[in-house]
Amino acid sequence: VILAFDFGLKNIGIAIGQEVTGSAETFYSLKAKNGKPNIDELDKIIYEWKPSILLLGDPLNMDGSVSDIKLETEKFSTFIKNRYGIPTVPVDERLTTREALERIKSKREYLHKSNLDKHSVSAQIIFESWLREQN
Repeated sequence: VILAFDFGLKNIGIAIGQEVTGSAETFYSLKAKNGKPNIDELDKIIYEWKPSILLLGDPLNMDGSVSDIKLETEKFSTFIKNRYGIPTVPVDERLTTREALERIKSKREYLHKSNLDKHSVSAQIIFESWLREQN
């Protein structure tokens, strides 16, 4: 089991995936305050699913330069790596939000009836990007 995170200061999207099946599903979106999620909620997810790897979107600008949120993302990555002792892997997340919005737009009726949002869909895309790099 692999968890992918789309980090944000107000929301942190999570997707769950497996290398064996090569698939990921949108999972959850944690509310955050200045990039800090509810630790009890995060603990519950990690301890229940027992992931072997944590993927974290790496927020680069389109030209590859460091984005403004990169420092906050790195703090979150260090925190989850130290707290859970699970390897964290950065994954280029350029254009994931745009792709997530396109997916939501194309499935609007389905997504409107569910709890899915652009953050968890972006996390799903982060997992899919990482999986493509593995092959």
